[in-house]
Amino acid sequence: MDETRGWLDLWRGVSEEDAKGSRRLIGDVCSGIRLVTDDDGPDDPDEVIAMAIAGAEAAEATADGLDREWALYTPQQAAVVASALFAQIEAAGTALEKLSEYLHIMDARQDVVIPEFNDSEHPNLNDAEMGLGGAGQEARATAVAAERTVRALAETPYLGRLPAHAHETITAVAELLGSAATLCTDHHVQDEVELAENYDSGFGCGCSIALSDNTGSPWEFRRGDSSWNLVRLADVGDDGVLRSWVDLDASEACAHPGHLAALIRECLPAGT
Repeated sequence: MDETRGWLDLWRGVSEEDAKGSRRLIGDVCSGIRLVTDDDGPDDPDEVIAMAIAGAEAAEATADGLDREWALYTPQQAAVVASALFAQIEAAGTALEKLSEYLHIMDARQDVVIPEFNDSEHPNLNDAEMGLGGAGQEARATAVAAERTVRALAETPYLGRLPAHAHETITAVAELLGSAATLCTDHHVQDEVELAENYDSGFGCGCSIALSDNTGSPWEFRRGDSSWNLVRLADVGDDGVLRSWVDLDASEACAHPGHLAALIRECLPAGT
C-alpha cells in the first residue's frame, strides 16, 4: 500500500478474491446491489433510495457484528474492515455533497424554491443545503486518516496461529474443550489425494469430537458440507439417516478454534 489511496485496494482485492473462491459470500451479499449498479444505475428515485438504505443497513450490521467477541480473528482482517468502512464514509460524504447540490437541480426545475437565507426558527431548504454540504465535507475529511490507519492494522503482526486445514482445526478444538471432549480419529482419511478432494469440496478429514450435554445425551462435533456441525446421536434414525443437526455460525474450515469452542459451549453449556 505505497500509494496515498492504497487503502482502497485492500477491500477491493478481498472482493476480487472472493469472486474466485467457492464460498463467494461477498458476491452473494452484494448481488442485489450489483443488479442495480451493473445496469448503468441507479438512475431513478427508487434505485437511489434503495442504494442509500442498503448502505445504512450494511453499516448498522457491521457495527452489530463488532459487538461479538469473535467478529474478527486478526489485525489484517480488521484492516480490511477499516478499508471498507473508510470507503463507505468517503462515498457517503460525496453523496451528501451531491445531494446538497441536487437541491439546485430541483430548484431549476421549479419543483422547489431554495430561500436566499436560512431560518433559525423554521429550517428551510437553505438550511438543508448547508447541512448536507457541511456534513459531506466533514465525512470526506475523515478519509485523511485512512491510509495511516489501514497500513498500521495490515502491518501489525498476528501473534496467534490459525489452522491450515480442517484436521488442525478439529484437533485444536478438542484440546480447548479438554477432558469433556474426545477426539475420534478412527475415520480419518489417510489417502492424501482423497483428503485434498474432501477439503476442496468443503468437507473435513473424517475426524469428530465426542461430547455430551447436561442430560448425558451424546453429541458429535464434525465437519459437514462447508460447515461445522453439532449432531445429537439420538437424532440418527435406525436407518442411519440423520434427522437434524446444528450448524455453527463459524463455517470456515480454518475458523479460529477458540471461536468454535465458544459456540459449542453455548450449545452444550453444562455438558462441556
